[in-house]
Amino acid sequence: MLNRYSCRLRLIILIFLVGGIYGRPGFAHEGRPIYIQLQEVSEKVYSLRWKIPPVMEPGTEPDIYLKGAGCQKISGVEVPRHSAVKMYQCQSLSFNTIKSPTTDLQIYLVYPVANPVLSTLIHFERINGDAVHLFNGPGVLEVNLPADLSAWECVRQYIKAGFLHILEGYDHLLFVLCLVFIARGLRGVLIAVTGFTLGHSITLGLASLNFFTIRVDVVEVLIPLSIMVLAAEIINAGHSRDRNTLSWRFPAIVASGFGLLHGFGFASALTGLGLPHDQKLVALISFNAGVELGQLVFVLFVLLLTYMVKLIFLRWGFSVYSLRGPMPSTSAVYPVGVVSGYWLIERSLELVS
Repeated sequence: MLNRYSCRLRLIILIFLVGGIYGRPGFAHEGRPIYIQLQEVSEKVYSLRWKIPPVMEPGTEPDIYLKGAGCQKISGVEVPRHSAVKMYQCQSLSFNTIKSPTTDLQIYLVYPVANPVLSTLIHFERINGDAVHLFNGPGVLEVNLPADLSAWECVRQYIKAGFLHILEGYDHLLFVLCLVFIARGLRGVLIAVTGFTLGHSITLGLASLNFFTIRVDVVEVLIPLSIMVLAAEIINAGHSRDRNTLSWRFPAIVASGFGLLHGFGFASALTGLGLPHDQKLVALISFNAGVELGQLVFVLFVLLLTYMVKLIFLRWGFSVYSLRGPMPSTSAVYPVGVVSGYWLIERSLELVS
């Protein structure tokens, strides 16, 4: 009876996890926003360019346009496209310098069907060379362009960007989930996750500041491989009860090593967002803080959910969920291994082609 319920549980977890992630393969590590560049090419003339990630289906792209200060389009596309250029002629800008200087310009996004879960990154460059980076979530469809970006606004935007990126990066989250499996007790989880944090913070900083780089497509192949390694360790220990391997004895060290690899993945997302020219260090630290905040929220959610499931199964009289350690069983690791293996094959084929 117990084995039958255990097999059913594994099958249910496999169907929901694999089906949910396979149904959205483009979001396994899709952290790229809609990139919009507005450049003042001459007095009163602006170039509006944009590039939309390929995850959007044709026909669902938003129409992007410039409004304010008497702006009129003088050339450009008439229908939404994944990438395009529009030219506008506007009147002279006026500035509000009471608190945070603002312009009379706004960028609008109009979706023909519905607003997907894609953020926007706007790069606004004036004719004198001053530039402003603006990061906004999917719900912001009207953006007022400031003349300058305060340090606090930069911190807020990049913390939000890091937070959203880690919660949308399912491959990173599955690796963290494996760390929670291996770590024994809340203290062990915190130590292991801290090691992962230290590792990816180092390479995130080095790669984002162009001190050291590695091909993004290679990193994308190695990340699911790192998940498979931990998943295999967990499954093997569940069958043989052998926990004398390096991963089980020193999870923080292993997490730090793999964290160095995952940091390059975070760096590729941050590179896609761009760093403000005069606030690079502030933006880098803020993005990393957002990643850690999202990671902490995920770990706490997993531990809370696990505790609730344990109570339910113990109330029903099943012993498959032991109260020793933070995670209940190796059952949930099987779909993790399957999904990471799928990503490994898919990304390897893309790398070869």
